[in-house]
Amino acid sequence: MTARSRIRWFPQRSPGCLPATTRCRFDPLDFSPPIRTRLLILQPTPFCNIDCDYCYLPARNSAARMGLATVRRAAERLRDDGLAADELTIVWHAGEPLTMPKDFYDEAAAVLHDVLAPLCVLSHSIQTNATLVDDAWCELFMRHNMRIGVSVDGPAALHDLHRRTRDHRGTHAAVMRGMACLRAHAIPFHAIAVVGPATFANADAFLDFFIEQGVSELCCNYDEAEGTHHNSSLDGHEEAHAAFVARLLERAYGRAGGQRVRELEMAFQLIAQPLPTYRWHRQDWPENAQTQPFALISVAHNGDFSTFSPELLGQPSAEFGNFVLGNVATDGFFDSARGLRFQRLWDAIVRGTRACEASCAHYGFCGGGAPANKLYENGDFASAETLYCRTMLKRPFDAVLARLEYEAVSGRARLTAHGG
Repeated sequence: MTARSRIRWFPQRSPGCLPATTRCRFDPLDFSPPIRTRLLILQPTPFCNIDCDYCYLPARNSAARMGLATVRRAAERLRDDGLAADELTIVWHAGEPLTMPKDFYDEAAAVLHDVLAPLCVLSHSIQTNATLVDDAWCELFMRHNMRIGVSVDGPAALHDLHRRTRDHRGTHAAVMRGMACLRAHAIPFHAIAVVGPATFANADAFLDFFIEQGVSELCCNYDEAEGTHHNSSLDGHEEAHAAFVARLLERAYGRAGGQRVRELEMAFQLIAQPLPTYRWHRQDWPENAQTQPFALISVAHNGDFSTFSPELLGQPSAEFGNFVLGNVATDGFFDSARGLRFQRLWDAIVRGTRACEASCAHYGFCGGGAPANKLYENGDFASAETLYCRTMLKRPFDAVLARLEYEAVSGRARLTAHGG
């Protein structure tokens, strides 16, 4: 039996949720198990102290800041709607979180613990460019047992191509100091690297850098066509990306204590066990936090909130009202689902999920893709395959699957040769 034959492919249904004249009604009670929020993404400020040329955020020059009252109301809305999962991750993201005062995180963590600790196990995660990391920040990270992600694109020659200051100077040296500080305090951290054609041409140097830096896990994003960033450098370079993925797999596969690569690890996990499912409209759907309402919730510095893809909140959209579903000061999360804006968004995302289900063999391993990428790449939430799908799921998945099949065949050949 091959690896492929053991995979539980989902049966394909015809696209569409309900007839075109009927919208997909949303009722939290229709979901089994009940809807729970696993990620609460809090955007403490849109401001960023550097100016990456592939950034999709529209307001990163704004110095606006989240207040503690907004933190408390966001937590109370989760509590009052019964949305908090047993384990809830608070993700501090968007802009550069470390441009906020350190005291803010101490006070915010206390507020969140006060409201939510009786209901769930809380953890905190910060994604930072690391240019501001110092001993005091490290002490704060340890105080709250925060999981740290560092945005770094590899060696200086790759990193400084795109991640620069506002006066066009490279930021690599500052990031290296920040990572050295994290290591000095024995704080593990993962890295998110944005990869492109220059990376593909230097795959070994790229991977060696992260191994040398002691990164716990490497995540390979790419410059997506989203928001204010209208074109991806991967367009026309997908064969080079496939070769890059193959090289990462060749280098990382089976290394004792070697570099973990998120996309490859996810592929191995999904091949062993596809996504769990939930039940809605008397049908089973693979779990995907970007297509499940309120599985993740994003809250902006001013209390505006949204769900589905976190990149959507605050992006200009006349049709969807900048994807703002409400404000925690005045609106409950479930209450916002009664509005026409949510209804139109939910209807389009469900139709897009059904389009993936009807057309894609990988559907059971992703659950309908990333709505934001469907909108920005295809112009329609109700569409199917994207460059994001091919880059982040399909190529790593297929590369790992092919490797496992090769190993299985090779293993049988060796057994046969030895009389097995």
